[in-house]
Amino acid sequence: MRNTWRLGALALAALAGCATASRPTRSGPWDPRQHFLVTFWCGPPLAQFDDARAAEIAAAGFTVVAPPCSGGFDVVLNQRALEVAERHRLGMWIADYRLHPSVIAAPDWPVGIEAAVADYRGHPALAGYFVLDEPPASQFPAVGAVVAALRAADPERLAYVNLLPDYIPPEHLQAASYDAYVEDFIATVQPRLLSYDFYPFGHEKDRSTFFANLAAMRAAALRHDLPFMLIVLATPHGPYRDPTEGELAWQVHHALAYGARGISYFTYWTPPGDGEWTFRHGLIEDGRPTLHYLQAAQLNHGVRALGDALHGLTSIAVADSLGEMAVPFPIGPIDAIDGGPITAGLFGDGTGKLMVLLVNRDYRAATTATVRVRPGTPAPRAFDADTRQWRDEHAVSFVLPPGGAQLLCWADDCR
Repeated sequence: MRNTWRLGALALAALAGCATASRPTRSGPWDPRQHFLVTFWCGPPLAQFDDARAAEIAAAGFTVVAPPCSGGFDVVLNQRALEVAERHRLGMWIADYRLHPSVIAAPDWPVGIEAAVADYRGHPALAGYFVLDEPPASQFPAVGAVVAALRAADPERLAYVNLLPDYIPPEHLQAASYDAYVEDFIATVQPRLLSYDFYPFGHEKDRSTFFANLAAMRAAALRHDLPFMLIVLATPHGPYRDPTEGELAWQVHHALAYGARGISYFTYWTPPGDGEWTFRHGLIEDGRPTLHYLQAAQLNHGVRALGDALHGLTSIAVADSLGEMAVPFPIGPIDAIDGGPITAGLFGDGTGKLMVLLVNRDYRAATTATVRVRPGTPAPRAFDADTRQWRDEHAVSFVLPPGGAQLLCWADDCR
């Protein structure tokens, strides 16, 4: 991995051209309903976050810079980081000790939050505030109090909280079930974004509930009209193996098929660790891009194109060609799919426009998916994520790389 930084340096200029073409025209408040969110866990230490680092992040197709996991932060470093992010049209989530839910133990805690917001609120690169990661249900009242105070002080920006996955036992969730945990969070905190992490790839086997957790988060998001984001495994650590390019694509594309409006990578900057939890092969390691950086950069270009194409559509259903992980076909205009296994996410806008995102559920091998449409249904248009153009299809067979995806549309105005 250590030699891949040379390849990263050579690819950086080419990637920058792709990222610039699809990058927003301004930074600032980042609404996942309007723009597909691409971020990460563990940003560069703020003391090292300069124009070169910001250009590296922007070239890889990220839209929001998350706080660092090490190196510390203070007002001066945060304000300097916001200035750097603005120069590269990146949004940024700010972490500040005054925003941690533990502050509510102090009688005058709202004053500290108001002061923190005043330090950052006027900056155009500010996309939101980091509040807490993986709280159990017992912490929801404190989290909700801080989120409410942030919303009152700065209603435009996101107060970001990330939830636990469904493989955490109920006694650690401090809820009767995973659905109860998520519902309690929504009722108590009233978030603007649902976010959770799920690391499916172990050294010995894969976790069995990846699709069940996606389905649970999708259902909650639809019930409460909220966008949701998945944090994917990109850095091997502890019991988790080093994901392949196909496994990265598999995680990201399945999140899109279930209606996610954002993706986050764990991790961007390889954090320090020791013993069992030694972290390695993040997107940036020892200050240099790894192979995962290049893989994520290529993936992000396509996923942002797909996310933008699906903007304004609602997830209607998810189907599985084998009927194992979701409902079987038919779904929408598709009667069946030969080849596979294939996951299909159906989306619509209520006016008759329908889109289906096909995902190869095999992360080891490519497959050819042949779509059989319902009688009387025309062939779909197919989306080219590289050019962001739709093309008419006379054939209905698509070669999907490991974990790869293909977006199809049935409408006169696919765009």
